[in-house]
Amino acid sequence: MKRNSLIGLGSAVAVLLACSFANAELIPLAISGVTGDAYHVGDGADPGDGSWSRVLDGTGLTVGDVSDPSTWTHNARWQDNWQGQGSYTGGNTPGAWFTADLGSIYTDLAKLYVWNVREVLDRGMKDVDIFYSDTTFPPTSWSLLGSYTIPQATGDGTPADAIIDLSSIPSARYIGLDIHSNYGSTFRVGVAEMQFTVVPEPASALLGGLALAAIGFVVRRRA
Repeated sequence: MKRNSLIGLGSAVAVLLACSFANAELIPLAISGVTGDAYHVGDGADPGDGSWSRVLDGTGLTVGDVSDPSTWTHNARWQDNWQGQGSYTGGNTPGAWFTADLGSIYTDLAKLYVWNVREVLDRGMKDVDIFYSDTTFPPTSWSLLGSYTIPQATGDGTPADAIIDLSSIPSARYIGLDIHSNYGSTFRVGVAEMQFTVVPEPASALLGGLALAAIGFVVRRRA
């Protein structure tokens, strides 16, 4: 292959990768434009600091190596997460809920990545029931995915605390969390970030594989 062809191929690959991962605040295959609602506004009116939008838009998230989830980390700024207020005893959080609107109905959901509260660790949500639905009403349209314990965060700049399998959901636009407890805070519960991913389309997976193979070929040729 001629040198000019290699340069052209390398440029095309660079553009491809830049387009695929231009928004570093969203992990690979994450759904963009997700909005939310919760039982309490948090520390600021949506979409301000500490509001529920900050949990869903990648604010505070750093994506290092796109192929290594251990490098997808979140900070400890209260402005970049949501914490609902209330009167809680012994870690219990009656009536606490959070709903994410994916924007449209998805039939290819893959995973939910959760980064728990990092500012004050005992405010992170603990025991939750996760529901899903194509519509917001009536309540009987919601189906239970399962009951989960979200691990407590370990500090600033750490990767996701939980990765939940969503592949058994046949279709959903709304994902709801019924939060039953936190890690001991007597007046707050919340979460730093949640991102929802989809199953990659075969064509996208093939294109990504060809791009990586091309990069490897160019590197070998230059060596």
